[in-house]
Amino acid sequence: AKGNGFQSTLAYRSLMPTDSALITIVPDQSIVGRLEYTFKGLKGAIILNSYYEINSGLEQKRSFIYLEVNAGQGNYTWIDYNNDGVKDLNEFEIAAYIDQANYIRVFTPSNDYQKTYSNEFNQSLFWRPEMLWSKKKGLLKTLSVISNQFRMRSVRKLDQLNAPELWNPFQAELASTSLISSNYSLKNTVFLFRTSSKINIQYEVHKAVNKNLLANGFDGRSLSYQSLMIRWNIIPSVSIKSEFQQGEKSSMVDYTSGRNYQISYAYSQSEVSYQPSTNYRLGASFKIGEKENAPLYGIALLNNKEIGATFKYNTTQKGSLQADMKYLNLQYTGSNQGAIAFEMLESLQPGENYTWSILWQRSLGKNLQLNIQYSGRKPANRDAIHNGAMELRAFF
Repeated sequence: AKGNGFQSTLAYRSLMPTDSALITIVPDQSIVGRLEYTFKGLKGAIILNSYYEINSGLEQKRSFIYLEVNAGQGNYTWIDYNNDGVKDLNEFEIAAYIDQANYIRVFTPSNDYQKTYSNEFNQSLFWRPEMLWSKKKGLLKTLSVISNQFRMRSVRKLDQLNAPELWNPFQAELASTSLISSNYSLKNTVFLFRTSSKINIQYEVHKAVNKNLLANGFDGRSLSYQSLMIRWNIIPSVSIKSEFQQGEKSSMVDYTSGRNYQISYAYSQSEVSYQPSTNYRLGASFKIGEKENAPLYGIALLNNKEIGATFKYNTTQKGSLQADMKYLNLQYTGSNQGAIAFEMLESLQPGENYTWSILWQRSLGKNLQLNIQYSGRKPANRDAIHNGAMELRAFF
């Protein structure tokens, strides 16, 4: 439908034997119904896209193993928490640094299947009033600096035909006993002065829930937070960026022990940048934060302070050199072993820690680029760890 500057499209598809109802739940059918809707209006200031589907089917149960690969080519690291030399499933963590990334996770299918009833919902809404009111005056001019972006994707699978929970795409909590699989993401960002080169403010709400069905249980993780970011260009060569974030990370698994946690966190971070030209850039940052695990999963508390400095030098059409260094003071109370400590400390140690890196990029002619990278870290009360890599890229 078109008219008065608006355009919308509605599409419905049913793969049922009969189209007597818009969406009908029939457990014996694989696809029940699908609804799609798009809308665009007000000279492109508002764009809406919706997608909704309900179906039923079978979910294959899977198991996984960790395989060792070449150093630095994986995504996981093995930490022998109980010092028995056996690579247990609860001893693998996502690698925080390249020297730890020596394992990959490989899923293997099984012959077991689970009957599922699923719901998929995709929604996006963009509101950009500057396209409509940027040249107005008064109240409309003021409102034109406030824009919004909303995105949501929810794919949920239940093990029973529970109509209220099945129809509602917003119910995606890990603790739900009927939820066997979930891929849920919600993000809403409110902008002030989104197109301004002087100042920009963003307020963001984010939530993500992932739950996977395994042959011997399930693996679930969730992350939710709200943040406020302010960027201010004081003068063309000096800018300040500040961010405040508060949220919660959760892990809930039942295929092994010692991997459940519910960590609340908050931090404040500020960064000052000085860029007198396109060739040089200097930066300094300061961060302070805290983390606390729910007592149900083990008492753990962290207070951290971080100071950092960055430098970047560009040579037109030749290459660049960039370096950074951080000092991290981690005051930690709780067990220093297991998944909780690894998540709280992010692979570092209680006390004074240092990290640094240098990257040199050089263009060798029109089609070749040479990258040389060096990084290191000095955990508290441990020797420094050094890493180096060299890469030659060819562009065709």
